[in-house]
Amino acid sequence: MLEAIDVSRHFGKRGGVEALSHIDFQLHAGRIFAIVGESGSGKSTLARILCGLDKPDSGEVRLDGSPISRRGKDSRISAALAVQLMMQDGKSSLDPRLTVYKSVAEALENLTSLERGEIRERVMALFERMELPPDAALKRPGELSGGQLKRVCFARVLAVNPKYLILDESFSGLDVILRKSMLDLLLSLRKERGCGVLLITHELDAALYAADEIAIMKDGKIIERRDSKDGPGAFTHPYTRSLLRASHIGTD
Repeated sequence: MLEAIDVSRHFGKRGGVEALSHIDFQLHAGRIFAIVGESGSGKSTLARILCGLDKPDSGEVRLDGSPISRRGKDSRISAALAVQLMMQDGKSSLDPRLTVYKSVAEALENLTSLERGEIRERVMALFERMELPPDAALKRPGELSGGQLKRVCFARVLAVNPKYLILDESFSGLDVILRKSMLDLLLSLRKERGCGVLLITHELDAALYAADEIAIMKDGKIIERRDSKDGPGAFTHPYTRSLLRASHIGTD
């Protein structure tokens, strides 16, 4: 279980801006938990804290009962093997000088003891699972389409078989058909691998489509939480209702 316990974070001197305020939630293996909020609501700050890339000012993050940490080589490796983060902009998260095969293989080279042949076998199997053409592996990021880049980034975070995935606006900005394709891929991979997924998005309709549970975040606080099976009509907070209207989602 990946767990946030009373997590708060401020930026600036003497308390400064409150980016996160007393965040609590649990992400279980095999479940998709969505956090929905507009830009500036604190979602990306939370993602970095959950990965151990940033520290909360108070509270803590626990990974299977122990505080997550990236202090020391062994802790960094353990955290990276367990929790992987996929960002929104695929192009900027990949080195433009490297082939995308190399970008995906790097994590296996640095975090596992697999031999070169085993690494190649796993990377190419991931590319096939991501429905990428065989020749995509030898291309550089600038030679791929936006949809192909998303699939490469997806392959990259899955390479080490993490127990938990954090997708920070990873499917935002895609056209409706491509976004649905990526969400369907996420659902099938969750079923195949049993990993827990934190889906961070500003698109409430995407959360309703893919997540088991949805939390609404505003100004660094979780203001409402519902099971997605209860449908959009279960949400009662005025802010959430405004998000539903903006997404043209009915609540009857």
